[in-house]
Amino acid sequence: MKILIGKNIREADLRTIESEPVRSIDLMERAAAAIENTIVSCSEPGLSGADAWDSAGYPEYLVVVGKGNNGGDGLAVARLLSGRFGSSRRISVLNVFPPEDLSPDCRTNLDRLPSDIDRYAMRENRIIRMPSGTEVRARMLFNQRTVIVDALLGTGVSGSVRDPARLAVRLINSFSGFCRKVISIDIPSGLPTEPDHTFLSDVVVADATVTVEFPKLSLLLPETGRFAGKLSVVHIGLDAKYMESVQSDYCAVDRNFIRNLMKPRNEFDNKGTHGHALIISGSTGMMGAAVLSAGAALRSGCGLVSVRVPFQERKVIQISLPSAIVSPDPACVFSSITEGLSRYSSIAVGPGIGQRQETVAALKCLLSEMSADKHKTFARSGVFDPHVKTLVLDADALNIISSHPDMLHLIPSGAVLTPHIGELSRLLRAAVSSGFIGRTTVPQTDNLLSIDRKVGGSSYYPWQNDMEKVAMVRALSRRLASVIVVKGAHTMICSPDGKCFFNMTGNPGMAKGGSGDILTGLIAGLAARSYDSLSAAVLGVWFHGMAGDKAASVRGMESMNSTDILDCLQI
Repeated sequence: MKILIGKNIREADLRTIESEPVRSIDLMERAAAAIENTIVSCSEPGLSGADAWDSAGYPEYLVVVGKGNNGGDGLAVARLLSGRFGSSRRISVLNVFPPEDLSPDCRTNLDRLPSDIDRYAMRENRIIRMPSGTEVRARMLFNQRTVIVDALLGTGVSGSVRDPARLAVRLINSFSGFCRKVISIDIPSGLPTEPDHTFLSDVVVADATVTVEFPKLSLLLPETGRFAGKLSVVHIGLDAKYMESVQSDYCAVDRNFIRNLMKPRNEFDNKGTHGHALIISGSTGMMGAAVLSAGAALRSGCGLVSVRVPFQERKVIQISLPSAIVSPDPACVFSSITEGLSRYSSIAVGPGIGQRQETVAALKCLLSEMSADKHKTFARSGVFDPHVKTLVLDADALNIISSHPDMLHLIPSGAVLTPHIGELSRLLRAAVSSGFIGRTTVPQTDNLLSIDRKVGGSSYYPWQNDMEKVAMVRALSRRLASVIVVKGAHTMICSPDGKCFFNMTGNPGMAKGGSGDILTGLIAGLAARSYDSLSAAVLGVWFHGMAGDKAASVRGMESMNSTDILDCLQI
């Protein structure tokens, strides 16, 4: 799904109101119904049948309301919660702004609140019970059963938050530790939709965010996304023609996107139809990387998988992965390329190969052989020709290239690079310092984006903030005419035309050794099946995340490890 930015977000609502046509208050009701359902699922995962009416231990809902459409959504959500639970839940509303300041739709939903909802108003630092006007202590509203619903500020925020909203943000953050959960509507209050490096520290820190129609860019980047917690997207049917026509360089990869990329398997296909992947991985003492990456390639659906490993370690592959073909290297590390590279549809290199001198030489030889002027079978008619070989570079292959920036010029177009954040830092630093790409700068101010990145007195990352990191990745992707996969939460896949695709599967439990090796093999296997570089990367990241989610459901996020992810891979 396309990620809109700037004024296009509000324009999508207006176009929907005009084209259906639908009244703005009815569109708000549609959004509130979807949001309320997700809030309940998030807050009460065990809720079913008669259990809904047992009040023991169930949460209380406190909706903190602003003055605009976000506040209107929150008021409608409070009413829907009351309709769902009746007297079995305590539902409260805390209005931060006086009624005369509310937008028309927000005021309409205030007037629609049923009498059984407790109402409070915020007057500077005091909380007033309405309509009696008596002051109450904050701890009466914020307790261990409270689910705070943040409906204070929406997507129209620019610059720093001002009072009284600022006081409300600080109130929520001060008491959230005593409460069950904080759930933000659309975006945590105080957070801009795109990092603009002008906001200060007054942002709601949410445990979960329910965003409408598409995720906002700030929710997907590490420095700002950390305020959002677990992200859910609800769809309310915004105008499809407008969503199709508007231009955006950002996209969130969802199930529909993946469904449109997938190719059917023909009834009369054979193993030669679906390609042959070569995995160059492992060294003495690091054979786990080879087993994981080659195992993932075998799960990709490609016809054949060969694994280039040290001769003395060949039995590890033969025993662990009997479906794989062993291509033995005479040394104890990757030291030479196999003969007949033309037989392979894709090649992955890097996991566990180390950085010894002979490995550096072998990698340089491989890159040279895959350049179009050295090996005609690798020549490309375009950046993404599905009938040519794809090279996947990961782990030590990327670290070697970072240490020898002259190799950047040898990377063939259409390659896939899969760095984690440390590898990306080294790679971009090498690309900038060698002049391979120019320095890309994004203005910044002293704000909460400028978190400490000093390691041993020097800057660890070559970027100052996430937007500069994105700009640098796009520059390198364009210069290499290759795909760059930045691994992490909401893994970003960047294509040479500057488009960035954010993945919506996966979980923090995947941050374990070996997880990246699996992704490398999976992408190589998909590329062997004639998926172009970008499609192979997008599909690989998606199914890798799906496997991680399944592994977490079976083992738990803490206990799951990379072998569980491999076991759960299913295309």
